[in-house]
Amino acid sequence: MNERAGGLVKKIVFLLLLAYFSTTASAGYAITPLKVAVMPPMNTADYHPQQDIQILQDTIKKPFKYPYYTLLPADMAAEAAQSLLTENKQARLSDEIILSAVADALSADIVVVVELDRARQQRFYSHRLDDTYVQSDITIKCYAYSAATKQYDIMKANKNSVEGESIQTSPELIFKDLAEEILIKLPYKRIPPAQGSHSDTVKKREG
Repeated sequence: MNERAGGLVKKIVFLLLLAYFSTTASAGYAITPLKVAVMPPMNTADYHPQQDIQILQDTIKKPFKYPYYTLLPADMAAEAAQSLLTENKQARLSDEIILSAVADALSADIVVVVELDRARQQRFYSHRLDDTYVQSDITIKCYAYSAATKQYDIMKANKNSVEGESIQTSPELIFKDLAEEILIKLPYKRIPPAQGSHSDTVKKREG
């Protein structure tokens, strides 16, 4: 066998081995998406523009994409929440016992709910500075429960500031920024550290 033929054989053997190990790895580490229920948002701030609250909901959903996650239908999550809260009239959707019950009812691996806890803005004009300012006091919270680890997390983001009026002081941008801040704290990332495992998180009441 000449040198050229020998090199070709080695290349073919290498490609066959590569294909074999790739197939084996794929079979051994097939991804089973985690089922996620994102519950209806809680509006305890009694804030009325629903499109702004929807920004919170849409942003919180961002990490939960296939193939690592499967989002359960929104109406299914809403029905489960309504049923459980009707049975437990003193409970809140964000309570650990309710999120755990939702996980059981829907066979969900993860249950998440976002809350607009406070949303206050005041616009005023400063004669001294000859400019219009906006005072913002906005707080959102996010509650997450993992059925696999029985982990219950509470995350919070707040904006309390006085700024010159601009597009950056609009509620929709503030809501989006705060929701993005929550995502940094959320223990469930776009690509999980290990399938079905979130042992890298620590239980926290607020963060």
